[in-house]
Amino acid sequence: MAKVYQLEVRGDYTQANFDDVAHSLLFAQSINCTYTQAEGGVNAKAIIVTSGVDSTTISIGANRYELLANDSLSEAAIEISTGKFVEGNMIAVLCPSSEAQSDLRNYMTFFATSGDIHLHIGICNTTQSQDYTPDIVANSRVLKMVTPAQVKNLGL
Repeated sequence: MAKVYQLEVRGDYTQANFDDVAHSLLFAQSINCTYTQAEGGVNAKAIIVTSGVDSTTISIGANRYELLANDSLSEAAIEISTGKFVEGNMIAVLCPSSEAQSDLRNYMTFFATSGDIHLHIGICNTTQSQDYTPDIVANSRVLKMVTPAQVKNLGL
């Protein structure tokens, strides 16, 4: 009940691109870093993801996403998310490391091939309110969040 895929780590994914893989990243069984040799001899930073949560390649494209293995059992398909930045939410986000340091805790960083926007997976450290807006939200970063209650209900 798992797919294994390779994903180039880039900071320029749109929200639609990121939505294709965000849930599989949040609930991954493992994420391993690697370098890939792209066409033309260009090195790219990539991750190898093993996840029992479904991912798609509709908008990411074959040159950035490659399915490596599929055990032919169906993966869980998750459509839930939350839009409110609340302390304790699980988050996968594309942002600079400085924003991750101020707005997240217990996070992992996967560095992008180029630029200063990287993939971070962790826990929201603060709560958005009328008086406070986390930098990740203020800068309209590409992200996917789920609440602890949603995670518990999924039983993953």
